[in-house]
Amino acid sequence: MWGSVFAAGDDPIEAMMKLWQYDDPKTSALVFSSLIYSAMSSEDKDYLPAVLSQIARSYAIRGDFNAAHKQLDEVKSLIEAQKSRANVFYLLERGRIFNSEGDKKRARLAFDEAFTIAQEIGDDYLAIDAAHMMGIVESLGGQQRWHDVALKIAEQSNSAFARNWLGTLYNNMGWTQFDQGKFSRALELFTKNAEFRREKEQHRREQIARWAIGRTLRALDRLPEALPIQEKLMDERTSAGYLTDGRVLEEIGEIYRLMGRTEAHVYFSRAYHLLAADPYIVRDEPDRLARLKELSAIQD
Repeated sequence: MWGSVFAAGDDPIEAMMKLWQYDDPKTSALVFSSLIYSAMSSEDKDYLPAVLSQIARSYAIRGDFNAAHKQLDEVKSLIEAQKSRANVFYLLERGRIFNSEGDKKRARLAFDEAFTIAQEIGDDYLAIDAAHMMGIVESLGGQQRWHDVALKIAEQSNSAFARNWLGTLYNNMGWTQFDQGKFSRALELFTKNAEFRREKEQHRREQIARWAIGRTLRALDRLPEALPIQEKLMDERTSAGYLTDGRVLEEIGEIYRLMGRTEAHVYFSRAYHLLAADPYIVRDEPDRLARLKELSAIQD
């Protein structure tokens, strides 16, 4: 089944990571579970802990932090050396759970240790992952330094697998610049991300990058440029038979509102119903939903 991914000479851990479907963690967990038997018989002692760590990650993405921590306890028991890829995977996933739980201090300690070990063992991919997570948990003032560290490693790495981080780094750095009000620089980075995703034929991620471009153009008050981007994204989703992304509808509503177009409330209403079904937005962004509800004039 996975012959095209697990080609002769492939690093099994790198091949495993290519199987991730981040928008479908349940399916990803099933895929990783199917690798456990071969991982148990592998000569690579880091392989099984790495596989189990990604099952833990799938639990965390689904919000089941107890199951994720329990899975990582098993991972920890299998680690044979502190300076190993297995330990870096363990630290990264433990740190991600801490971050999701709101424990920034413990997350930062885990990511910092993961970065140090990854550099010592010469694994650029994992070092970039750790640096980019440090950029996420740091305060706004410290984020840029870690993004720069991650980008430098990715651009200079001899590993094609590590260079695959470039799109994610362009995105993260773009949002850091955006949050600091540096919209022109953010636009440059989001454009680089869109180009990278297009070259890699990563269609859905390229759409997300274009959404960010449109959002930044709105911040720059370049509404006639921003609107066609979001409208095209809406058309692409519906033409492909999918529900329109609520964030796209929200953006169209915002642009229409600034243009003084009366139909803005229709898009806010549609966005509200879609985003209110997202448990993460319900949990983390109640004010955003309340605003959408008000702008759409939805009554209880």
